[in-house]
Amino acid sequence: MITNIRSSHGCKLNRLEGRQLFVSFLIGFFLLSSCTWVLAAPKNIVDNPSQIDTPEELRVAESEPNELSSDDLARELNNPNTPLAKLTIEYSATAFDGDIPGAGNENVNMILFKPVFPFPLNEDGTKNFFVRPVLAYATEQPIFDSDEGRFKSTSGLGDLGFDVAIGQSYDSGLILIGGIQGTLPIGADDLTSDQYRLGPEFIVADINASRVLAAFPAHQWDISGDGPSYSTSTLELFALKFLSGGWTVGTQPKLSYDWENDQATIPLNLTVRKVVRLGNMPVQLSAGFDYYVEQSDDFGPDFGFTVSITPVVPNFIYEWLQ
Repeated sequence: MITNIRSSHGCKLNRLEGRQLFVSFLIGFFLLSSCTWVLAAPKNIVDNPSQIDTPEELRVAESEPNELSSDDLARELNNPNTPLAKLTIEYSATAFDGDIPGAGNENVNMILFKPVFPFPLNEDGTKNFFVRPVLAYATEQPIFDSDEGRFKSTSGLGDLGFDVAIGQSYDSGLILIGGIQGTLPIGADDLTSDQYRLGPEFIVADINASRVLAAFPAHQWDISGDGPSYSTSTLELFALKFLSGGWTVGTQPKLSYDWENDQATIPLNLTVRKVVRLGNMPVQLSAGFDYYVEQSDDFGPDFGFTVSITPVVPNFIYEWLQ
């Protein structure tokens, strides 16, 4: 992601309030985890219809994803441990606001490319290894010039985000994923953090034929490079309902807390998705809207929308390795 917006950061929350807020995030996460374990443990579903968990289903998903129904594809594409290979192209537009003069006139457009080619570690696709890069390109990225006292805009390639993780799905619908995520400073001038960042990530989810619930906490620190110290936690929450005809609706907000500046960023989110077919290729179309209820007083996101297209493709890496 592009994170280098060079402006001063006001704090709506003091250090104690900020820590209390983040601790509440963690408590909510562990409560969700505990409830998921309790609800999932009594069930022992063989060949769970809400996810790929047989050798034949894995073969179809890896080689002939177009053979899956729209409803099955909708569930799998929103399953954080799916063995499906996909190529997501995402466009987002975010409007900013704040006390800095001119902040309310600023916005940024982002294009993200997120290819995912999982490698199944067992014959039924319930254990998968992921390496997921995120390439970013920004247009009209606002940067505050403190010498001139005004914003300027720039465009270019942003830093490379990535994560490496292993996931396990269980017959009950419980999903656990653990790994690391990081940032590589490959971005253009004014669009790079000039830092290498790294930290842990974890996902706990519960999926069935009608919905998926998940929590995705993560943290990154700067481990080398220039620029100010970086220590930011994120918590992405999923509550998605599967409807007939390949439709998915729900919410998927991504909350964050900047420990260096004691600043929370909290959006409300609405997400709608639909699986369609372009010839023999299944594609998921997605649209989302975010409204930020907590952000920096000086300069922060106000609202934004995101649209994406996700073609589902045969996993040629898995086929080649096999």
